[in-house]
Amino acid sequence: MFVIMDDTVNVKTKPSSQAERPIEMAGFHHSHLLGKQVWGHQVMATMVSCGGTTLNYDIHRYDKTEQTKMDYAKELISELPIPETAAYFMTDSWYTNGKIIDACATRGYHFIGAMKTNRIMYPQGIHISIAEFAARYIEKNDVDLVTVNGNKYYVYRFEGKLNGIDNAVVLISWPESAFKNPKALKAFVCTDTSLETATILEYYAQRWGIETFFGQSKDSLGFGKYQIRSIEGIDRLWTIMSLFHLMCTTGLGCNMAFGDGLLYLRKAVLKERITFIYQCAQKKVPIEDIYALCA
Repeated sequence: MFVIMDDTVNVKTKPSSQAERPIEMAGFHHSHLLGKQVWGHQVMATMVSCGGTTLNYDIHRYDKTEQTKMDYAKELISELPIPETAAYFMTDSWYTNGKIIDACATRGYHFIGAMKTNRIMYPQGIHISIAEFAARYIEKNDVDLVTVNGNKYYVYRFEGKLNGIDNAVVLISWPESAFKNPKALKAFVCTDTSLETATILEYYAQRWGIETFFGQSKDSLGFGKYQIRSIEGIDRLWTIMSLFHLMCTTGLGCNMAFGDGLLYLRKAVLKERITFIYQCAQKKVPIEDIYALCA
């Protein structure tokens, strides 16, 4: 089982000081995607992935006046069900730190996360950043060529201490075509030292499910296009959106791709509308009443 946490920003136009009804609770947030401060709502989501199906577990409007994202992450982890089998909590580099890892361990979850390449590691007790270690000491005879989802990567495996982490596996990797290219350098950490290198990377690839959720919700479910101004209405919309996403994936009696489920439900709604209009016509309901009922 995998539990995946990430956040996104719903970017909105910054309201002028003359706006009569600005969007409630909007503010400036850093967008990792755009690489700058943007105006809107920041959303934290947690997904659960098991058996190839990824479902929304929690969606939360982040209010930085109430608590930090780290505090909220620790709070959510403390409320996760204790797993009966091996379970992994996965994040991007923003949430990879000792406090989150300790919270996961307390609840019985291993941690797998991306790491910034300026993080400090201690190979043979030497204090050095991942990026500097990769540039100065890793050569081709030190790495393994690993295939993950059809793509090949050169990977160096280190097990030991990092700042804030007593012992973990660190994977330093490049795509096969970009070995030693600092711009292509990626690093990952895993607290389950028993896992093989390829397995850690395959597990981390499951994190993509939350990016897909954000993209599908923004493109198809109005998550990024709402014009509601009251925070109560926005929170309700997000709840309905989350439930509809669930219906599109598992609520139809069998697992299916989100796009297939969305098309199925749209066709079902259209069919019900046509049936309703036909039944009204059979009963000779005035056309203006049908329009009012369908509005």
